Amino acid sequence: MQNHPQTKESIPSGLLSPAMAFVPTQGFDTPYDPVLAFSRGTIFPALDKPFLGEEAVPQ
Repeated sequence: MQNHPQTKESIPSGLLSPAMAFVPTQGFDTPYDPVLAFSRGTIFPALDKPFLGEEAVPQ
């Protein structure tokens, strides 16, 4: 590990966290039936977020 001189704007690395995450709890919802879940890619309706790429662009 190299020691770099601290500048006025730097923060000592010992004070930094690698990452912080906020993950809200998800209540259990009635899951999709297996056939629909397989086609949608999730069993949970709340997580069903379809990709809107080319299908969202008018032709």
